[in-house]
Amino acid sequence: MRVLALADDLTGALETGARFAGATVHIESAAALGEAVVVIDTESRHLAPQEAAGRVHAGVAGSQAELIYKKTDSTLRGNIGAELSALPEGRIHYVPAYPGLRRTVRGGVLYVDGVPVHETAFARDPLDPVKESDIRRLLEAQGADVARIVIHDGETDEDIRVAAEQILREPAPRLAAGPAALAGFLAPLMQLGPHEPVWPRVPECMVINGSAHPASARQVREAQDRGLFGKGWREGESSGVLDAPSALIIFGGDTARNAMRKFGDPPLHPLGEILPGVPVSWFDYGGVCWTLVTKAGGFGGPDLLLQLHSALCQNEEEFPC
Repeated sequence: MRVLALADDLTGALETGARFAGATVHIESAAALGEAVVVIDTESRHLAPQEAAGRVHAGVAGSQAELIYKKTDSTLRGNIGAELSALPEGRIHYVPAYPGLRRTVRGGVLYVDGVPVHETAFARDPLDPVKESDIRRLLEAQGADVARIVIHDGETDEDIRVAAEQILREPAPRLAAGPAALAGFLAPLMQLGPHEPVWPRVPECMVINGSAHPASARQVREAQDRGLFGKGWREGESSGVLDAPSALIIFGGDTARNAMRKFGDPPLHPLGEILPGVPVSWFDYGGVCWTLVTKAGGFGGPDLLLQLHSALCQNEEEFPC
């Protein structure tokens, strides 16, 4: 294993896996041998800090990976401090910025669209409200040993690339943390960058919005107003995923996790990102190749579903599942 990545929810795990060629995402455990890149969804965002740390500790125990990557939420939700503390001994490089999604870090403070994150809609998240924008203070409050954590500022993609190069100059096992933007720069530097993907053709699918964030609600309303649904694409809920036409678009990590539970938690295979922060994956269920498109709730323009429909319905290539 060259890379072991751990994410605290399923959308984050898939987003990270999409940045590496041949990655496999496993839910809560990694029964994987011989895979170069393994991503584990520890499903720990909403757990008590000690339990979340325990899952990360169990996930990395005995790992011989060159790089251990703790994927974190780009808006500081979850048990970030506790989970970083569960990583093996050594210096941890934490790169919290994701400039492509307008999450930037300046002076150790995280901004979303130029506003400190604790002043945005993420402060009203019903499960994980973000009350602190100062990253060092947040980590200390969550019990992290900040003496061994290097917190990188980042306002541009170039800042993330420089941080990735610095991480790879560390002795193995290298310890890195941050949103998927960092993975996107580490992968090609390790010669593990994804190949140009072939997207599946998706004339029919079920769209499920399980996110409470206003951005996702706007995207669904725009699709409704533009008459997207009723043309092979339809709205649904995670309870009915087994009746979907072998293709799912799901907003929200908790909702995606609940949906995959219906399928028996199969290994998931990310193909790449069709839009920033929107990975396309496939999995096998009952001998049928299913398509899974996932997105965290709090980003994307109002026309995101329309963009996906255009990209996935116009494709005529044969997808090699």
